[in-house]
Amino acid sequence: MMSTAESHGNLGVSLDLRLLISCIATAPLFFGPIVMADDIDAAKVKGAQSCKKCHEAEYTAWTKTMHFKNHNRITESAGKGYAQKYGGTDTCKSCHSTPHTAGAQFAGTAGVSCESCHTPAGGANGWFDIHSNYGGKDIKREAETEANRKKRLAACDASGMIRAANSYSLAKNCYSCHIVADEKLLKAGHKPGHGDFDLVAWMQGEIRHNFQVDQKTNAESPSLLKARDGIEADQRKRVLLVVGKMVELEVCLQNLASIDGANLKEAYAGRKGWAGRAEDAFEFLDEEIGEAIDNEHVKAAVAAVKDIDLGRKFKDQAGARAAAEKLATAAKMFAASKEADLAGLDELVKDLDKPKGTIYEP
Repeated sequence: MMSTAESHGNLGVSLDLRLLISCIATAPLFFGPIVMADDIDAAKVKGAQSCKKCHEAEYTAWTKTMHFKNHNRITESAGKGYAQKYGGTDTCKSCHSTPHTAGAQFAGTAGVSCESCHTPAGGANGWFDIHSNYGGKDIKREAETEANRKKRLAACDASGMIRAANSYSLAKNCYSCHIVADEKLLKAGHKPGHGDFDLVAWMQGEIRHNFQVDQKTNAESPSLLKARDGIEADQRKRVLLVVGKMVELEVCLQNLASIDGANLKEAYAGRKGWAGRAEDAFEFLDEEIGEAIDNEHVKAAVAAVKDIDLGRKFKDQAGARAAAEKLATAAKMFAASKEADLAGLDELVKDLDKPKGTIYEP
């Protein structure tokens, strides 16, 4: 297969610095701290039962998912084999469970729960009490002032909470588990990740839990985003498609840049691993998304990677590291932008919009 350098022309694209500054100033959530699954502070995990008190339907939906019972894979035959070769199960728990202490509230064994995806909520600076403080003890969400909302959301973002509106951080957290980066674990025989993982399909499937506005209706996209910001399901899916593909490429390049150069010939790094997945993601971003819409952030992402030989020929670790950083910037800016003309993506979304698993309906 042709390298990206061979198959694409010079797409020199510079980002608009003024827009970047504007995004940082008006949407700090997209540039705030991101806690990945393997960075979870177990002491700050409050447990799914703590969330259930206000999010009954979301909790029930979770109990129907593979996330809920994913911890079982640690003790299954394959999991036991990996753990034995690895030397323990701690690393397994970060993606197949929710690391926690005895004080966390779980009904039974913890699976991949609320705080695996939204980050730990407890601790002195945690977001648990902040995210539902609408301006006072007796004030409901519907009566919250705009000033309090801005202050509350800024505090949640500063505490590291990953909210539904924060599509870049959400995608980054998903891919931190669905693309395995731990070389020791991979050498123990674990697969590099789900090659078919896609944000559009998977978020529309069994993990869908959009009950924020109506606990009896599992909306097609986050219902509070629609109620407050007018973000419809088709708009949401378009953004998830692009951000997801950028992040998939970013994470693969980060992994390739981080390992010992002598290990680039390992299967997990080559055509059947990170490099091949990066090549496929790049081609989709360039040839499918890039053809469907004329977007400066997509062009910037393509330009960041176009000179890197991917697949079997990959060896440019320095280039991969620099490209991953540029991809992160492009993805954050795309997620934070108010780009209206994305309807050209609808055919691509339609092809991918096949829910993974059974959607929970009360």
